[in-house]
Parts: sequence; C-alpha cells; structure tokens
Amino acid sequence: MKAFSLIILAIGCVAVLFYGNQYWSERTSTPVSNPPSTESHETSKSPDTAETKDVQSLIANWPEDAKAAFKESLKDGEPYKLALVGSTALGKEENGWSIQVKEAIENAFDGKVAVSIFQYDTTSIEFVNGDKIDEVLGFAPQLVLLEPFSLNDNSNRVGSTSNQGSIELFKRKLIEQNEDAVLILQPTHPIDGATYYPKQIEALKEFANTQDITYLDHWSAWPEGSLRDYLGGTQETPNEKGHTLWSQYLIDYFIAD
Repeated sequence: MKAFSLIILAIGCVAVLFYGNQYWSERTSTPVSNPPSTESHETSKSPDTAETKDVQSLIANWPEDAKAAFKESLKDGEPYKLALVGSTALGKEENGWSIQVKEAIENAFDGKVAVSIFQYDTTSIEFVNGDKIDEVLGFAPQLVLLEPFSLNDNSNRVGSTSNQGSIELFKRKLIEQNEDAVLILQPTHPIDGATYYPKQIEALKEFANTQDITYLDHWSAWPEGSLRDYLGGTQETPNEKGHTLWSQYLIDYFIAD
C-alpha cells in the first residue's frame, strides 16, 4: 500500500510539472502588440527652416561677403538693406529698371530684403561732395549697387580719374559706417555713336577689377546694332524697352534660379 501511494505521488508531480511548463510556454510565446519601433525616422523640416534654405538659394550670385551678411540678417530677423544708387538713368519716376528690380527682389525674398532707390541728376564729384551721399548712408545700406554717374560725367567733362576717385571716396565712407557693407558697380547704359564714353566704361571695368569690386557688365546684354531702339530720343536714359532689358539682367543676378 505504501509503494502504491509513492507511485501515485510521483505521477502527480510529473503532471504538475508538465502542465506548469505548458502554461509558462504559452505566456512567454504571446506576441507583444504594437512594439515601439527602434528605427530612426528622418524628421521633416520645419516650414521656417525650409523657407530659409529656399531664400538663401536665391543669393547664389552675390559676393561672398554679402551672402554672409544676408544670412546674419536672417538670423537676427532683420531685413537686409540694398541701395540702388545712380543717375536719372535709373528711371525711378517712369517704372524704370530700378523700380522693376526693387519690386522683383522684395517679392522674391518676401520682405527679407529692403530695397531703396537713390536717384540724382548730378556728377560723381557732386554726389560724393554734397549732401546726397549722406542720404544714401542714412539708409545704412548693407549692399550698394552703384551706377557711378558715368554718362553724366562724360557729358560734363569729368574724366575717368575723377570718377574713380569719387567711387573710392564713396566706398571709404560706406565702409566707415559699416565695415561689412559691400559695393557693387555697374556702368550707365550704352549709347549709340559714342567714342570716348566706351573707353571711360572700359576704364571703369578695369578699375573695379583692380579694386576687387564686383562689376555687373550689363552692356553685354545690349544689342550693338540696334541701340537706338532701346534708348530715349536724347539717349540720356533708356526707353521702356531698354529699362526692361537692363532690369532683367540685374534680376537674373540678384535672384538666382
């Protein structure tokens, strides 16, 4: 009888162990629902970051110093200041190239660039030695596109040496006000039948090169054989067609595709 009880006890222990093992296996094999993913996912860019990148791509053609200053302005949340300076060839009162460029830049940069136009019927010497230069500097520009009154100087017998001296004086005053400010030069429009004037413009181009000043040679965009079609009757300013041609050249520079 004692032996029979031991056999029954042994069988019971085996049964308990068997069913216990089955229960544990079922518990541990149950899949966990929706486990957290350990894979890293690329975070989508915020609208501000994407917008900033897009705006910065527009300045691909700008001088490096101007690019750097523009990016700092973006960080500070302040509009970058661009001044368009020159003679009546800017066409400020007649939807000339300066107005067209201003509108295109301010629209493309969505207000992140503030453009101001400074147009004067004067020579380069009168500009830098009078109060007009103070008006420009009062705007505190960070970038200046200067048309240095080349055609006016030619008409008033102001030679290349004096014209270049005026540019140097303007640049010096500009840098004194803001050491990070950048100057870009461009010639006044070409005219038909001129002889000495083109030589003055060539000297201006060489001067810009020796002074390491960015020079926008928009003359390359004007058709040599039909200049009269792009100029007013006296050739002192472009006509509507000429302003459009000039503006498109500058827009292509300031707003990269």
